[in-house]
Order: sequence, then C-alpha cells, then structure tokens
Amino acid sequence: MVTRINTPNGIAVDVPDTDDEDISPKFGLDQLDAALAYYRAEGYVVFRRLIAAEDCDAIRALWEAEVKPFGGAIYRQATAKAERHVTNRNGWIMNPILNLQSVDPRRFPTFRQFAVDRILTSAALKTVARHFLGDNPKIVQSMYFEGNSATWEHQDSYYLDSENIGTMTAAWIAIEDIAATAGRFFICPKSHKIDLGEQDIYNNIADNHDVYIGKVVDEIRARQMEIRAPKLDKGDVLFWNAWTIHGSLASQDEHRSRSSITCHMIPARDRFLQLQTRVLELQTDVVNDVHVFRPKDQQSPANRAVLWAESNFPGPFYWLKKKAVKAAIRAKQR
Repeated sequence: MVTRINTPNGIAVDVPDTDDEDISPKFGLDQLDAALAYYRAEGYVVFRRLIAAEDCDAIRALWEAEVKPFGGAIYRQATAKAERHVTNRNGWIMNPILNLQSVDPRRFPTFRQFAVDRILTSAALKTVARHFLGDNPKIVQSMYFEGNSATWEHQDSYYLDSENIGTMTAAWIAIEDIAATAGRFFICPKSHKIDLGEQDIYNNIADNHDVYIGKVVDEIRARQMEIRAPKLDKGDVLFWNAWTIHGSLASQDEHRSRSSITCHMIPARDRFLQLQTRVLELQTDVVNDVHVFRPKDQQSPANRAVLWAESNFPGPFYWLKKKAVKAAIRAKQR
C-alpha cells in the first residue's frame, strides 16, 4: 500500500511499500551502460544489492559498539558543527555524523577503517562511480544516518561539487531495509537539468540559507515536479547527480530506523568546489584505487585541537566562521 508523506516543506510524496508499487527500476552490475543512460536521463538510478549484506550488518554492529557509547563531540551532517549525540527514546542517534573517514581513529579504530575499506571504497561502489564519472572516484564527503531526521529539499551543488559544476555524483547506501514510513530518501527526476544559480550575498549559506531552500521549494511547486521515494533494501544504493533536487522524509514510525550511509564523489582528476566560492586541490589517501579526502581528519593533533575549540567555545568560533564565508562570497562577486 502506497503511503502519502510530506517533504519537510509540505509537498506530498506517494511512498511505495513494495517492489510492485515502486516505479523506479533497479539495476545490477551487469547493466552499467543501461544504468548510466537512466542516470543521465533522470538524474538518479538505483542498484540492487550493491553492498554485501554481511558488510551492512558489520558496520551497524561497529556503530553500536564504538560510536554510540561515545560521549564527546563529533562533526554532524545537518550543521557541520561539533556536537554530542542527540538520541531519541529508542536510543537512535538523531544528529547524523559527518565524514566517517575522518573520525578519531583512537576512539573509533575499527569503525573508521571498516567504513572506508569495505563500504566507501568497495569494489562494486567504485565500479559504478568510475563508470559514471569517467575516472576513479575521489570521495569528498560521507555521512552516517541512524535516526529518521528529515532533510530539506536541495541540490548538492549549492554546498559542494566538482570544479566542473554538475559532475559530482553521490550515493545513498541502505544498510538495513528502509520501510516506507522510516524516513525515505526522495528525489525529483530530471531536476538535474535545472540551473538554480550560484550562491550570492542574498541566498548564501551563512545567513540566508532559508532563501535558497525557499527557491528550491518554489521551483518544485511551479514546475509541478514529480517526487519519488524509491524502495531500498539492505545493500541497495541510489546514485544521484549534484544538481538533482532531493532530501529525506520525516519518519512516520518510531519503531523503524533508517540506517544508511551517503558519500559524495568527484572525478579524481578534478579539483573540489566548496560552497560555490573556493576551488581546492585536495590531499587524499588512495584506498582500493579510490581517492579519499579526510576533512578535519581527527588523526591529526591540530584538527583535534580545532574540534576541542569548536565544542567548548562554539559561539565565537561559529561567528568567525560565518564572517569568513560571507567575505569569501563578497570577494567572488567582486
């Protein structure tokens, strides 16, 4: 039975509960060319069982053993700030962590290494990404979700991309079966063909982020865009383009979690575009032929000192960070 759920900004989505109800086709590794054609036409594509079920189970067990008991600050997906766990009454972590490849190896040694070696740089994920990018992938960001926090409608390119704008690809990896009511990932097919413009002083992330989100939502409504929330089971992976409008739905079921990992990848030959203002040459590790960028790598004592400052003096730290972002945007406009 299809379930109707609203996006974070009130747009209705019909969410399939079964494979028969799901209109998104599922591809296998033996269908790379067909999958790429669909991806280019629709802005997303789903692969069935791309990550081994035993690896999905193993990373969830490591999450329980190493990450959940930790009482300190970790960088978070929604805010990019250093925060402690926020949990619900089920004990699920509701503020997803940012950059699994960068967490402190002293605190999370097995989780960090397994996430990189067996999930983010797995042979199957690398094969698809390389086919889509025309080059070995360079991972520039990753996230881990457990609780069902909703994510607003957006295009990734507003936040991060390749210097060749619109060429970044991303992957949403289901590490458990994602129920229709558990807060599904949603996308707007063909929205990768829409250019919403660049950040400027009027819609920048520092103090006008809501203006940008409002523009995305207005565009969805004005064009009466279709929204899909594909059925994803353990090991399935949804790939989407940097310009594809997407987000995640709020949970309707307090008994079903949404354990999943995302990663964002650009071609290894490209430089990284941050907040549409800075083009960066990234220092990376090469793991299984995949280039892995480790933002704020907690293996570094200097980065651990920055994390300590952020978590203990957040007011002054984030005030200065906001000023820096706005200054960079003004400099680009000049």
